[in-house]
Amino acid sequence: MAGEQEKSVPDSERRREQRHPVPAVYQRYITLKVKIEEVFVPVILHNFSNSGVLFESQVPFEIKSNADCVISLPQALSREIAFDIRVKHCRKKNDTFFIGAAIETPVDATWFNIFREVHDFIMQRQGNVY
Repeated sequence: MAGEQEKSVPDSERRREQRHPVPAVYQRYITLKVKIEEVFVPVILHNFSNSGVLFESQVPFEIKSNADCVISLPQALSREIAFDIRVKHCRKKNDTFFIGAAIETPVDATWFNIFREVHDFIMQRQGNVY
């Protein structure tokens, strides 16, 4: 898994669409699990877009590896959203790893869009409601 961790991502492969940040105060409400060697491990989601995610992990991921993911908002949505990723970069910072990955296939694009809309709704009311 720890293969090519410091490799940079060419500008042509960077996400060009809007990223949806997940501030630290909301990270406890959004759960992202990534499957490593047949076991889902919890990670911390930092941001996402329609085609990618950035998350923090205690273990490194190998560049170009594929993984299954499940994202959920247990207090807002009754359903988990599954999707596959392909790791684009893995950078070590202190004792953790920051992993950027392309979303290969959302299992259910409708639910992925619902998740994004719920997230945006929460972010627009940041400070007013929460």
